[in-house]
Amino acid sequence: MNSMPRATIHLSNIVANWLTLDALHPGTTTAAVVKADAYGLGAVPVARALLRAGCSTFFVVYLAEGLALRKALGLGPRILVLNGPRPGEASTYKGAQLTAVLSNRAQAAAWATAPKGSCAIQFDTGMNRLGFRGLSAEDAAGLRKLQPVLVMTHLACADDPGNPMNARQRADFDAICESFADVPASISNSAGCYLGRGWGYDLTRPGIALYGGSVPPEGVTIRPGVTLDAEILCVSDAKAGETVGYGATQTLTEDTRLATVSIGYADGLLRSGSGKLLAYIGDVACPVVGRISMDLTIIDVTKAQDKAKAGVRVEFIGEHAKLEDQAARAGTLGYELLTGLSNRVERVYA
Repeated sequence: MNSMPRATIHLSNIVANWLTLDALHPGTTTAAVVKADAYGLGAVPVARALLRAGCSTFFVVYLAEGLALRKALGLGPRILVLNGPRPGEASTYKGAQLTAVLSNRAQAAAWATAPKGSCAIQFDTGMNRLGFRGLSAEDAAGLRKLQPVLVMTHLACADDPGNPMNARQRADFDAICESFADVPASISNSAGCYLGRGWGYDLTRPGIALYGGSVPPEGVTIRPGVTLDAEILCVSDAKAGETVGYGATQTLTEDTRLATVSIGYADGLLRSGSGKLLAYIGDVACPVVGRISMDLTIIDVTKAQDKAKAGVRVEFIGEHAKLEDQAARAGTLGYELLTGLSNRVERVYA
């Protein structure tokens, strides 16, 4: 029997999340960000499911990701590569019909003299990360000659709707868009999709929300994209005053029934969640006790004694163990929990 941790990827929920986000912005194209192997859940099966549901535009980061996705999906959908081309790669982009996202003058200059493929232009409106800044009339004229299929920017603070930086970035982007009046525009990531209908522009780029992350506004339901569970190996009783795990960092204050579960930080269960994460047996919350180790995690099953037995599987992310709640307990974001799932975790598609 396989006692490895298991990630059950709920393709129907991912599709439902995409449809939910699409409905927020009628008339806008809703793309799907499937970079980092669809945030650890499998870019090819996720993209195929979304393609069947009507998604026609996908974003990845690296050329290799784009090539693999093109091979899997065929020539129908548009695939944009966010980090753009390195020297000498333009012909590969053209041959695979991939859209290169250009973010600096060197990329644009190389693209202008290369075999003409499809390109998009990214502008930096405040992230100080990737994108053109200080657009002059001459710059705009040169970029328009590349015939971009999209102009885009990235919001720094969209998860904080009241942050004034959102409005500043939007105003700066609107000024840029005036130089590209006939080119579709995109500003919103997952959190940006929640800012209101005026933020849809021509295309939205949700990522984490597709997979069950983000904090949606009231009235918007995002379903879990994955259930992460692992098997109980043994159950034992410990006395008040005894310690648990490496470093004896946690002392039991009362007699406690403990279960040792076959999952650890080598599987992606962050060590920073030691003594903070909740695991679930059915709908019963079972706190993680002591330090999470490489292969094993100990949980307090005192309140689930009738269910806690060797062979029972325990949920660490899913319907009860909400992704963003678990991430907050570990002092991180849902992005890191998903992309950190190791290849030792079995992927099952449902």
